[in-house]
Amino acid sequence: MGKQGSPRSPRPDVVDVKDYQTRNSECLPGSDPILGRRLSGGDNNWKSKVALLHDLKHEYGKLGSCKAVYVGKRHLWFRKHVKSIVFMFALMGSLFLLDSFLVSLFDSINLQNSSSSRTSSDLKGGRTAYANEEEPPVQMYGRLQNLAYSALAEKELKQEPSNFWEEPWKASLWKPCADRKESKKLGQPDKNNGYIMVSANGGLNQQRVAICNAVALASLLNATLVLPRFLYSNVWKDPSQFGDIYQEEYFVNVMKDEVNIIKELPSHLKSLDIEAIGSLITDADIVKEAKPIDYLTKVLPLLLQNGVVHLLGFGNRLGFDPLPARLQKLRCKCNFHALKFVPKIQEAGSLLIRRIRKYDAAQRMLDKQLVGDFLPGSPSKKHDSERGPSKYLALHLRFEVDMIAYSLCDFGGGEKEKRELQAYRESHFPLLIERLKHSKSISSSELRNLGRCPLTPEEAALVLAGLGFKRGTYIYLASSRIYGGKSRMLSFTSLYPNLVTKETLLTPSELAPFRNFSSQLAALDFIACATADVFAMTDSGSQLSSLVSGFRTYYGGGHAPTLRPNKKRLAAILSENSTIGWNSFEDRVRNMIEEGQSVFIRGYGRSIYRQPRSPECMCRTH
Repeated sequence: MGKQGSPRSPRPDVVDVKDYQTRNSECLPGSDPILGRRLSGGDNNWKSKVALLHDLKHEYGKLGSCKAVYVGKRHLWFRKHVKSIVFMFALMGSLFLLDSFLVSLFDSINLQNSSSSRTSSDLKGGRTAYANEEEPPVQMYGRLQNLAYSALAEKELKQEPSNFWEEPWKASLWKPCADRKESKKLGQPDKNNGYIMVSANGGLNQQRVAICNAVALASLLNATLVLPRFLYSNVWKDPSQFGDIYQEEYFVNVMKDEVNIIKELPSHLKSLDIEAIGSLITDADIVKEAKPIDYLTKVLPLLLQNGVVHLLGFGNRLGFDPLPARLQKLRCKCNFHALKFVPKIQEAGSLLIRRIRKYDAAQRMLDKQLVGDFLPGSPSKKHDSERGPSKYLALHLRFEVDMIAYSLCDFGGGEKEKRELQAYRESHFPLLIERLKHSKSISSSELRNLGRCPLTPEEAALVLAGLGFKRGTYIYLASSRIYGGKSRMLSFTSLYPNLVTKETLLTPSELAPFRNFSSQLAALDFIACATADVFAMTDSGSQLSSLVSGFRTYYGGGHAPTLRPNKKRLAAILSENSTIGWNSFEDRVRNMIEEGQSVFIRGYGRSIYRQPRSPECMCRTH
């Protein structure tokens, strides 16, 4: 496997994806000033080609005249010059093929560079992204890349659609029903044991899980829930609170029949020193995936004694099983029905959907739940008949520097990349470095074979090509910063140039209200991914991917497929890069994805946010 190049910068080369995200207007109906227009880098080449053809025809005209004069010697002349004529035709054919290839190649490169003039701040730190444009592309699977390029060109000629735009038919048998009315209304308990405060850590998706876990916990302990607050993180640097992201009144009203939720502590409790009275409970006090009995024995006594407890952090501190069915249902009702984005986020999300589809798409339950009253209108018959639906695929590509540095894997960037990642580990993960000193080392190839290495942009593109998605597929990229920048993304955009993000779809003024608010920006990615025709992830452990796939399962009606690569199986397939044929690669990749799309009931201990197909959350129709 040809491993080329390494970042030349003394620090990891991390670039905002907008530097190379473009859209090829050849594949789009009409024009859009926001998306930009296709650069015609091959126009001059094409004119040269026409001129060359004209000159050759002119020369043939001369030959024809000579032939008329020396008609008696034409057979002798033909035999004498036949090799030259054959050579000329072969040369012409080669020139046409070479010219077409170069036009395609340079157009693709120009498209990728066309958006590099736009600048924005980094989502996590507010720092301006940078790139070394002289960096050579990093490629690990050159042979497979060439096979994929040829296969995609052949599919364009055959017009064969991928069958991964749809889910298995069994998926349509499940319908949302977490908000169904019970025949016997349980209601809130008569006795209130006190007040629960929650300060959730992490980003948007971790906080969303913490909110719904807090709702279930309040019901378990017969307590009143104070509207959760979000901790400020030095990583995310986002001061957003609940009301900046979700509609407070709507949330309280939807949950009022089961859980009492208030915005602030009663005045007589505000002056209490929560830590001094022993009611402050941190993540160190409660194990991960804690069971109900843990809260009944450790938290309830404090609640009864002091009238209030404050859960600080609350990251994944309530397990999924065993848990009473009514609490599972509350979790589902909270996640899928009660948490609505504020109008500012809904409106921007609606703009994203409208612009990536190029017109107002058909109204779906998914869109309604996520963008509310800003739902795009129904398409006209003219749009339907002349343009057809503008489908798009959303890809959550996890290839940030912190993630790949922590993985300890090799990503083909050479010795300099290895030194950079090691330096990053020493600076950001001292506990990992210390642990490595006292444990048996595992090689990068072993880690990859075990499925522990994040997928590179190149590997993600090969998977999509193996599934039959055409080169012109519109792809929305949901990610903050891709390690390696253009040198990493070139292997992706050479196969799929129609790459867009929220930064390329929205104008600077439309994005301005969200600048420096990473959770609100993440909410836009959530909307674009959840409403996509196909959602593909590269890391099934990601909280965003988990919640988005669950949302699509719940509201998709069996028409919202999600693609989940099995990294261990994919590593085995890619290990045969030097010998595997393209047909075999396609078959094995498709089998891998199809198995991940199997329709099944949530397994014991599995997240109900990710796998809502369960009696407490969804209803099966027959």
